[in-house]
Amino acid sequence: MEQGRIDQFKADVSKLKVRTGDARRDGVLQIVGIVLMAVGIVVDLVVYASSRNLNDPRDIQSDIILAVAFLAVAGAGAALFLYASLARFLRFWLLRQIYESRSQIDQVVAAYQPRQPEAAPSAADTGTPAAAAAGPSAGPPEGPGKNADDADAADADDAVVASVS
Repeated sequence: MEQGRIDQFKADVSKLKVRTGDARRDGVLQIVGIVLMAVGIVVDLVVYASSRNLNDPRDIQSDIILAVAFLAVAGAGAALFLYASLARFLRFWLLRQIYESRSQIDQVVAAYQPRQPEAAPSAADTGTPAAAAAGPSAGPPEGPGKNADDADAADADDAVVASVS
């Protein structure tokens, strides 16, 4: 059942003709971000290990500068990975929002479409001659100031509220 819903969603999205962007670029950016994070961390560990064998403060300072630079590389990789991941997620979320809002708009439009009025019952259908003579307006009123059109509009409002919630 879940696969059927996914297939239906994909079919409906393709009908929307919404440009989904280049998802391939996001995958490449995620991989580049992971590589940058890994390189930054590995080089920092190597620089730390090499700085433990140094005695000259100038050499230690240059290793500190190198370590901070590669920490920045690791941070840039993390930011790139986060950007690509969020871009992919938000693209899907926005596409889902567009799909659902169009579906809700279609439901609202369908609810407010003018309905075909039903034919008034004839005297032969009711079986009483008094009903035929009195006409369709002789029935009891539905309430103060209400008519059948108001009742249909209220039913349509109730249907829209029920479908939205």
